[in-house]
Amino acid sequence: MELSAHSDILIHWTGSDIDGLDISDSERNDLYFDRLKSILRFGLWMRKPKDRGKIEVNGIEVNKPDIARTCFTELKLSSSEDHAKLYGRLGIGVKRYFLFDRLGAPINYCQFNTNSLFFPPFSDAITRDASGEELLSFFKHMCSGRPLKYDLYNESEWRIVFSENIRTKLMDNGRVDRANLFVNPATSDKTDIKDYYSQLPPDRRPEYLIPLDPWVAIIIYPNLKTKTRSVECPTIRGMLKDVAMRPTVTGCPERGCYPMELDLAACKHF
Repeated sequence: MELSAHSDILIHWTGSDIDGLDISDSERNDLYFDRLKSILRFGLWMRKPKDRGKIEVNGIEVNKPDIARTCFTELKLSSSEDHAKLYGRLGIGVKRYFLFDRLGAPINYCQFNTNSLFFPPFSDAITRDASGEELLSFFKHMCSGRPLKYDLYNESEWRIVFSENIRTKLMDNGRVDRANLFVNPATSDKTDIKDYYSQLPPDRRPEYLIPLDPWVAIIIYPNLKTKTRSVECPTIRGMLKDVAMRPTVTGCPERGCYPMELDLAACKHF
C-alpha cells in the first residue's frame, strides 16, 4: 500500500480556556470530562473569530470575514503535543469526509506583502458581500509575524464555515441534508439544546453546533486519568454508541464502529 504524506484524520483541538484557569489538576480533568460529554451530546462548536485581522496581499489590506467556523489540523499524531499546548489538550479526530459533507476544505495559505491571483486587482473572486466572506474564510497568512517561522502554515489547517447565507444556498439547491448538519442552538426547538445554550454565559455561546457522526475516528484525551475515567463511564460509552450509529450524508463504511481512544502522551509514538 502506498503511504500518504498526509494524515487521513483531521483533529479538532479544544480546551485552551480550561488550561488557562488557575485550578487544580483534578478540577481541570473534571472540566475536560464535561467538555467531552457536551461534544458527544451536542456537537462541535462553531464561533466567529475574536480578532478578525486582515489579509495583506497585492499592496492592499482585506478584512478577514466575521463568519462562524470550526478548525482542524492535518498533523501526524506524533506532532500533537506541541499543537495541543496552543489550542487545548482534548482532540476530536474525524475522517476527511466529515468535512466534505459539511463543505469543509483545507486552508489556502498566502504570505503577507506578496502577490496573489486570488485577490484584486488580479481577480474579483474575493468580494465584499456574503459570498466573498465565505471564500475568504479559507485564506490565511503563512506566518503569525516575524521572524518568518511559517508557524501557521505548519498547522496544515482545515475549516468548516457556516452562516445563514450558506444555509439558504444549500436549501435553494436541494441540499437540505447538508443544511441539517448545522444546528442553530438559539432557535432550536429541542428542549435539551435550548437548555444547554441558555445556561452558557452570553459571551461564551456557539453560533452553531455540528453534531458528530460515524466519521469520528479518534478521541485524544488530555491525560491517561481522563481516558480511564471515560472508558469506565457508561454514559460516555452510550454516547459513543449513539454517535457511531447516526446516519451520514455520503454513507460511512465505519458506521457502528467506536473511535480509537488515546491519551495525548501516547501520540508521540505514532
